[in-house]
Amino acid sequence: MREAAFQSKVIGFLKKKGCYTIKINQDAKSRSGDPDVVAFKEGWWGWFEVKESKTAKCRPLQPEKIAWAKENSYGVIVYPENFEQVKKELEDILK
Repeated sequence: MREAAFQSKVIGFLKKKGCYTIKINQDAKSRSGDPDVVAFKEGWWGWFEVKESKTAKCRPLQPEKIAWAKENSYGVIVYPENFEQVKKELEDILK
């Protein structure tokens, strides 16, 4: 599955759980390591770095920024192979 299609699937799931989502468009003006998607719900927030597969490489700073988000609320590098696990985690968080 292409990254853009998978990203739409992730955003769709978050919206169904009642989240407000923002898709970050990466371009030359973007800060390095910013996540692809940010989601908010009732004081909770999460950063989602979306990859088309488990073997897709992260850019510099992405793992570090996702780790920071995870320490402060929720952050994850999500790909099709771990999406079911991520959805289960979020089902508990986003009740």
